[in-house]
Amino acid sequence: MKCIQHHVTQQSTRALRFFRVACALPALALAAALPVPGAAQTAVTIGAGKDPNLAAQIVIARDKGFFKEAGLDVDIKFFPSAGDLMTAVVGGSVPIGTSGATPTTTLRSRPFPVRILSQISDISGAQQIIVKQNLKSLDELYGKKIAIMRGTASESLFNSFAKAYGFDASKVELVNMAPAEMLASFSRGTVDAISVWEPNTTRARRTANGKVLVTGTKSMIPGREGERRIYGDHSVLFATETYIREHPAAIRAILAALLKANEFIGSNKAEATALLAKEFGLELADMADVMASNNYTLALNDEMVRDLDQVADFLYGLKRIQSQPKAREWIDPDLLRAVRPQLVTIK
Repeated sequence: MKCIQHHVTQQSTRALRFFRVACALPALALAAALPVPGAAQTAVTIGAGKDPNLAAQIVIARDKGFFKEAGLDVDIKFFPSAGDLMTAVVGGSVPIGTSGATPTTTLRSRPFPVRILSQISDISGAQQIIVKQNLKSLDELYGKKIAIMRGTASESLFNSFAKAYGFDASKVELVNMAPAEMLASFSRGTVDAISVWEPNTTRARRTANGKVLVTGTKSMIPGREGERRIYGDHSVLFATETYIREHPAAIRAILAALLKANEFIGSNKAEATALLAKEFGLELADMADVMASNNYTLALNDEMVRDLDQVADFLYGLKRIQSQPKAREWIDPDLLRAVRPQLVTIK
């Protein structure tokens, strides 16, 4: 009997040790990305558009000290447009940054050697078509003017909307405008609807008597309301292949800090909203609406791969790009997998 009891005790001890090791693995992976106390800070320049769809975690990681905790001395460079950011990347002054799928895909297609390291947000819900409050049906849009920005998510969302809901685009006048001009024209009433992204859409609702008709993930069409994903878009963290090859430890530290920031957004919503509202010049209520339209996550998954391939299809069809990069071929999951393996589910 004693022999049997001894054998059972040994099995239980081994099982308990295995359980403890398995539970510790995620923490060990994160710890491996963090610096040794007292170590020198690594200087890093991160570029981004000044946009809560693209840079929320970066701002939180800076303001809450997560970059410093990860051993990083981060210089955040905000750019007025994605084109300006990509020019800096090509020029070599910014080796790593965040941007939307369209400009990042365009840069890769040149071809320029950049790779996606993680997602920043699923911004599909932040892509929206805004109409006036008194619109009662889609038919009321026929004969009207709708503002889009050609070659961007704005045009792609409108095309997806027309296809999904059987809307005849030949019966409206599409006007090519940048976001600021869209808002001014919608406010004046010289266009009747706009297809654009947050926070422009929140401003159109607050200041110009607008309401959401559809987003990439939801319909508010009268009589056809409900969740429906008609368009997928993502903001991403990317870096040059040279930077990835020469500075993998810095990238792991960046990812660790952004993961902390992402978790902070989820668990400290009020403080995160206040920090982001201050950074991006929005009222608290407006910032909350923008954040609600985003799904902040660093995950690399198959849905993101499919959506990026559709972005490339759209741009190639317009002849905006001369080659059509396949997303899976320029996503580098290894560094995120090293920090948080469960976030990497791409095949």
